[in-house]
Amino acid sequence: MSEWIMRLAYINLLWIVFTLLGGIVLGIMPATVSLFTITRKWVMGDDDCEVFKLFWETYKKNFMKASLLGYVLVVAGFVLFLYYQGLQILPEQLSQVLQVFFYSILLILGVVVAFIFPVFVHFKVNFGHYYKNALIIGLSFPHFAALMLFVLVVFFVVYQFFPVLALFFGVSVPGYLLMAISFIVFKKIELKQNKNNQEYNDNSGQLSV
Repeated sequence: MSEWIMRLAYINLLWIVFTLLGGIVLGIMPATVSLFTITRKWVMGDDDCEVFKLFWETYKKNFMKASLLGYVLVVAGFVLFLYYQGLQILPEQLSQVLQVFFYSILLILGVVVAFIFPVFVHFKVNFGHYYKNALIIGLSFPHFAALMLFVLVVFFVVYQFFPVLALFFGVSVPGYLLMAISFIVFKKIELKQNKNNQEYNDNSGQLSV
């Protein structure tokens, strides 16, 4: 238990340092990708990876790509915020109707945000497919997506009452839990794909006879 507390506090400290190293604005996304890369290793059972070396290498390698990945979501969130502000000046009845659209998009954005970093560090696909895959996976496994959003909300509330915890575990603990939940989903997808491939091979063999 003490070892895991130290591990989580350590990568949270690295996240803070490397976020500051990038001037916060440019550092936060690469640092987050690096943190999820470490937690993925731990979830997969590789407890002996060189944490600092892997964190630094991932940070450098994915600096631009991770920044672009995250800030596309930031821009989307900002546009959604402006849309919500615009609803306040509309007639009440029209505003209520359009709020349905707002909350639907907000939910979709939340699902993408929950899965985007685990998807980024686990899969190697074209840039635009990260958003697509995060959304498809989230909608295909809604109970896991709901659990991940619940985790984010719970930690957000907890850190409001105990801000000192955020200093030591603010990103590392929820990041680890999100990666652990995502990995369960990824394994389910992998098993299903293997089963489909096996069935396809079996059918192909029957057809070729």
